[in-house]
Amino acid sequence: AAVDAYRRAVDINPCDYRAWYGLGQTYEMMGMPFYALHYFKKSVFLQPNDSRLWIAMAQCYKSEELHMPEEAIKCFKRAVNCNDREAIALHQLAKLHRERGRFEEAAFYYKKDLERMEAEEREGPNMVEALSFLARYCKDQKRFEEAEVYCTRLLDYTGPVSPEPVLLNLISD
Repeated sequence: AAVDAYRRAVDINPCDYRAWYGLGQTYEMMGMPFYALHYFKKSVFLQPNDSRLWIAMAQCYKSEELHMPEEAIKCFKRAVNCNDREAIALHQLAKLHRERGRFEEAAFYYKKDLERMEAEEREGPNMVEALSFLARYCKDQKRFEEAEVYCTRLLDYTGPVSPEPVLLNLISD
């Protein structure tokens, strides 16, 4: 029913990026990322400065069915450049670079994400993940003073996720 409704909306106004986006979301929810990507591309063509559309495309590229991480990275970068208000893209860029073994790039995006979380006074698992990665990265780079700063911040962390296992792991290495 949703597909039919969005198709009618697109027939009425083919320049309505929200209808194309809605089609993409519907297909994404149905587990059809190839179709979803097609419609997200149409929506981003009509509204190229909307970070949500770039993130939606990136999520499709990240899916198991498509598994195109380099394309996902490009889309997440576009989302960052379009002022990603939901703060999704920086964290995803950090994770994708970490997964691909690009630790310097991952550190860059984790730092940017951490700065944004601090500016917005947000805490949570993303903060623990960023601090943990940066502590380990700096330790591996023999930048011990910087690693100590991140470890201290993990110790001081009072959010909903416990950083203790991470710290124990860092110490045991």
